[in-house]
Amino acid sequence: MPDLPPELAIATLKIARDLAVEVGSQLVTLADGLRVSTDKGTVDVVTKADRHSEEALTSALHRHFPTHRIAAEEGTLLGPADSEWTWHVDPLDGTANYSRGLPAWAISLGLSRGERPVLGVIHAPQMGFTVYGTVGIGAWCGEAPLPAATAPGAERSWIIATDWPWDLVERERTVRLLGRMAPRIRQYKTYGSAAVDYAHVALGRCDAYAISHIFRWDQAGGAAILAALGYEMRTWSGKPWSLADRDIIACRPGMWSAFAEWLA
Repeated sequence: MPDLPPELAIATLKIARDLAVEVGSQLVTLADGLRVSTDKGTVDVVTKADRHSEEALTSALHRHFPTHRIAAEEGTLLGPADSEWTWHVDPLDGTANYSRGLPAWAISLGLSRGERPVLGVIHAPQMGFTVYGTVGIGAWCGEAPLPAATAPGAERSWIIATDWPWDLVERERTVRLLGRMAPRIRQYKTYGSAAVDYAHVALGRCDAYAISHIFRWDQAGGAAILAALGYEMRTWSGKPWSLADRDIIACRPGMWSAFAEWLA
């Protein structure tokens, strides 16, 4: 059963999709002036584009959904704090790529009900796709419906997306996982953008996404899309995943047993 009535869910999804496309076009057009970056004090960076995008996205979402909470990566908080509905906004996921002129970056919008993502949009204008969906109804790329998750092929055919967490200690967990996967899978991919990774799983280009430390804004949109398509999502400890968790394995049905072995 969808969390929103179907007509309302589709209308909400269209608003979010069109907003992401509009702001994404601005980020492409204004790139030369918005790529100036500053250090966040870790290995992460923030650009003028992040702030431009966040202001445009959050102000528009607040106008459309004044009873919803809106929480964005660079600190914007709008709407009632006690709302059961929260928009998690990553205004530019893949900032390091954007700042270097690499195409793997995206806008990610996710609507959750409590700790459960129910609707998501990922717009990657320079990679040529907009993926969006809502739980209980389905997901699309552009105007084309996406197929439901299917069982994986043989282990040696698997392609698994992952990335370095910003937490440097957490990178050791990723290194251990890669070492255990290496003899058994075809490839791992790292794009520098959780939103792009989630989208590639939804599009069937990757079979799973694994990361050991991630934030709500990074994953709410992508997790909603994968949930709409029937992908399995667990924490690295094996329990069912929720938005409160900071690690995730999102995979085709039937892959978890291999991950459980690699993570033991």
